[in-house]
Amino acid sequence: MKNKKGDIFDIISFVVVLTVVAMVCFIFAFTIPQISDGLNEAGLNSSSEGVGAIDSLHDFGTITMQRGFFLVFAGLIIGMMISAFFIRTHLIWVFLYIIFLGVSIILAVYMGNAYQTMVAQSIFSERAADQVLINLVMNNLIKIVLGAGALSLIIIFTKFSSASTKI
Repeated sequence: MKNKKGDIFDIISFVVVLTVVAMVCFIFAFTIPQISDGLNEAGLNSSSEGVGAIDSLHDFGTITMQRGFFLVFAGLIIGMMISAFFIRTHLIWVFLYIIFLGVSIILAVYMGNAYQTMVAQSIFSERAADQVLINLVMNNLIKIVLGAGALSLIIIFTKFSSASTKI
């Protein structure tokens, strides 16, 4: 971890990465149950092992994709907070961080709307209600970005510095 520092763009990259991961997870969560439902209807393998495999594939598409998304979401938040701890900056740059936080909130509005537009399509309407965790995070993306950004701001600019810390 020597010479590894975060930067002020972490919050912007958080918004972009989270939106892309949410869209990809939602598309997979839509596609995998479609495939497993097709396999069930085709009746190609009516053995108990085949039915169990198809059911586990369906569960992977509906449940595991949500949990995986939430794990990535939590990892991004934790990574951003750890990164904020390693940033060495002077208090005079707080205005710049606030500007980037504002840009991130505006970006979160557009990214949240893009996700909602995708989910509102008629083809996705059946599966959209099943994706509770993904929808919860993306519906509250602005609040999450504001909270995570404010916490990151507090961590960055209120750390205790010693005389040996370089600014």
